[in-house]
Amino acid sequence: MTRKAKPEGSGFLAETAQEGQESIAELDNGHHRGRLASNIFALYILQGVNYVVPLAILPYLVRVVGMEQYGLIAFAQSLAQYFNLLTDYGFNFSGTRAIARLRNDALAVSRAFSTILFVKLVLLAFGFLLLSAIVWVVPRFHQNASFFYAAYLAVLGNVLFPTWYFQGVEKMRFISLIAGATRLAAAIALFLFVRGAQDAMLALLILSLAQVACGIAGLWVSIRGLGVRLMRPTRAEIVDASKDGAHLFISTAAISLYTNTNVFLVGIMAGNLEAGYFSAAEKLIRAMQGLSAPVTQAVFPHMSGLLERSRKEALYLASRTLRWLGAITLIPSVATLVFAGPIVLLFFGHGATASVPVIRWIAFLPFLIAISNVLGIQTMVPFGLDKQFSWILVMAGLFNLAMAIPLIHFYGAVGAGISVLATEILVICGMFAVLNKHGIHLVRSKAVAV
Repeated sequence: MTRKAKPEGSGFLAETAQEGQESIAELDNGHHRGRLASNIFALYILQGVNYVVPLAILPYLVRVVGMEQYGLIAFAQSLAQYFNLLTDYGFNFSGTRAIARLRNDALAVSRAFSTILFVKLVLLAFGFLLLSAIVWVVPRFHQNASFFYAAYLAVLGNVLFPTWYFQGVEKMRFISLIAGATRLAAAIALFLFVRGAQDAMLALLILSLAQVACGIAGLWVSIRGLGVRLMRPTRAEIVDASKDGAHLFISTAAISLYTNTNVFLVGIMAGNLEAGYFSAAEKLIRAMQGLSAPVTQAVFPHMSGLLERSRKEALYLASRTLRWLGAITLIPSVATLVFAGPIVLLFFGHGATASVPVIRWIAFLPFLIAISNVLGIQTMVPFGLDKQFSWILVMAGLFNLAMAIPLIHFYGAVGAGISVLATEILVICGMFAVLNKHGIHLVRSKAVAV
């Protein structure tokens, strides 16, 4: 999450990573603005494939395997997402923060890297045992056991891919390059081999194996390319890493209660077809969040380092980021609301028209999530408001469950859309209230902490 240090490595990637750090750190300095713009533009280019490819895959899968089989794929992936949450254990935040603070000490980085990877692998093994128990005890899951195990392969890939490390050393380009290459390969395989509803299992397997390949490649780059050494962690290091990630694990678990849980609930309560309608709409909207991803990836690891040097500068950066991300995401959100019908016909065809009202209800998610990202992850966490951040998300998750269950019962996929929109609004209101209580006013022209 944080810090400023000279990137390792050489050549184009090292130079551009260094330029990115310098330009973001001096956001408001005139002669650095052009460099900042060029670096963010480069990140958008690299990120583009990570959003264009899924947007190409999604309509193809819906049209070829059918909405019901696509719903089964989405349902299996939503269960696997809980295990992703378990194995992440908040390390995408706490691990990033730890690596960023230690990155001038190669030995300390290697020890932290090895400890986090060890904990994640232990959680992966525990998750597999838990999945097996669920699959063989619950008839609904037992009937489609192969889908759930295929989806779990993606959890292995997620464990192996050290996103938290690349963010900590501010080498986010590696994330985009590796993920982009594997997703492109998966897309090609899908277009070549998936031809009908009978290939739904194959489609899920291709997507999961692509994630495994991504994880292996990311681990290889970390060890062979950036010099990380795998070491045996001590018991004290394992305990410390687990404690460090605890609050943020609660936060990410709470986030899942109003993101991933809705797909799962729709699948359980309304069936695979309704799950397909909701998942197709949600993934289309979530892909739009890529508009803000390069900015948040650049700001997130830098904020804590800037905070250590100047609280006022960190607040000013957060304030500027809030305004820019709001502007970047508001216009496409409005356009999606207005043109939901043509968008669904273009991407999914007439068989998915039931997704139109869902898209209209969640059209503003890219805007709302961009705002909450700045308020929460970019501001509350670096400023030490981890506990408040966690409680907001826990309350939001419980609020979503309380709303989603009856709404899905009566309105199916549309009910899930209504619930997640209301929950995101609640999250933003809670974050603004906590920040204002602590004297952090990001909407002022010059944000200053009292």
